Amino acid sequence: MILIFVFLFFISKQLPMLTSMFSLMSSNKYWNWAGVFALLFFSSYRSKGENSGKSVRRSSLPNIIFIVTDDQRWDMLGCAGNKIIQTPNIDKMANEGVRFSHAFVTTPICAASRASFFTGLYERTHDFTFNKPPISKAYTDNSYPLLLKQAGYQTGFVGKFGVNVEVPVDSLFSWKKMNGFPYWKTVNGTKQYLTDIQGDQAIQFIKEFATGKPFCLSLSFSAPHADDDSKEQYFWPQSLDSLYKIATIPVPPTAAPAFYEALPDFLKGTMSRERWFWRFDNPEKFQNMVKGYYRMITGIDQVVGKIRQELITQNIADNTIIILMGDNGYYLGDRGYADKWLMHDVSIRVPLIIYDPVNMNLDNKVLDQMVLNIDVAPTILELAGIYPHERMQGKSLLPLFSGKRVKWRNSIFCEHLMNEPRIPNSECIRTDNWKFIRYPKHPDFVELYDLKKDPWEEHNLAEKSEYKNLILKFQKQCDQKIGQLLIARVEK
Repeated sequence: MILIFVFLFFISKQLPMLTSMFSLMSSNKYWNWAGVFALLFFSSYRSKGENSGKSVRRSSLPNIIFIVTDDQRWDMLGCAGNKIIQTPNIDKMANEGVRFSHAFVTTPICAASRASFFTGLYERTHDFTFNKPPISKAYTDNSYPLLLKQAGYQTGFVGKFGVNVEVPVDSLFSWKKMNGFPYWKTVNGTKQYLTDIQGDQAIQFIKEFATGKPFCLSLSFSAPHADDDSKEQYFWPQSLDSLYKIATIPVPPTAAPAFYEALPDFLKGTMSRERWFWRFDNPEKFQNMVKGYYRMITGIDQVVGKIRQELITQNIADNTIIILMGDNGYYLGDRGYADKWLMHDVSIRVPLIIYDPVNMNLDNKVLDQMVLNIDVAPTILELAGIYPHERMQGKSLLPLFSGKRVKWRNSIFCEHLMNEPRIPNSECIRTDNWKFIRYPKHPDFVELYDLKKDPWEEHNLAEKSEYKNLILKFQKQCDQKIGQLLIARVEK
């Protein structure tokens, strides 16, 4: 009798959410009783911190905004320890939510990484990057935008899409505004900056869908990606012209010429080196270019602040989750390189912040577990009460928000497979302690770094005989992982 009473009391506390869920269940095969109880579980765990002891519950299905920045590496935020860059709005969101200090992309290039965002799959499985056929319908059928749309969400997209798909884009999104370079455009006779245009379009979507069904907006900024076809490379709002003017940007320790000169020939004269000459080949150019890159990130931060204010204006801030992540890292002169593509942390490590106004009162605001871009899709789906498809290779991050110790991955595999002679293919295994890098077309050269002693990967230990067995172990792990990812492909 007591159990029945407790059950009825619990259900009564969830009636607002149940009403919302049942309306979607009635017309949707993706909602089932298991999904209902899964969402009830995640929406009712007890938060810690300043609200400790209070049972915090969501009263309706959440809105979700997923923000992607382009070419922003993990340490390009004030909250990540950068003492020069100004990102007060994102820093505030991180302080109110959770920041993942060790977030990585499985492939450090926008096309493959964005395909992984949508599908929750590695490049080796979804098989999409530049110069490849579109993402197969078999994969987009299980992507987070389509599953949310089929579950009754209003799905929107703004900005750089960055992928090609077999299916019509309208089948994935209820509303879309896709755009990209150049950074300065003429709109209705007025010169406008692209990041501001994308922010205004995101706000337009929020205004249109603030009431009614829950929404998921994917906002994909083009910034701070350089405009590769322009001599200036980096563009920012005119209001930021004087920002960082008197600052001195530190030169990376691996920017010393000796690091580049020590590379094998196949890693010299690459596209990364070509672009280094565009941006960083003398001290004055380095300072000017990096300051431009910083200003672009500050421009994004200003738009994030406007979006958060609009959520307050529309009275939906208390039920809107915001996720912000970079699509890949970035060499800023490190190792004599520019751009991304290879497996060093500056290329694969990115910012990841999740702000949930209901369930983010954790004691620990910075989580150090290794998380991946393929974790975003299952996380978004689970936040919306939808079981991630079993084919997804990422893991929902929700268990990490519980404040309890949970079993998590202790290593990650990353890869870059684009068929471009000036970008060597590469693969890596990264653990908390070690980084192993190999180049499939150049098997005689590998890299091994002790990340605890050498976090900037300055000292390659691969030639030392005492690490021979460790290298063989990582070689085997790479081979095993690749085999698993190939088996997971869907026959076309």
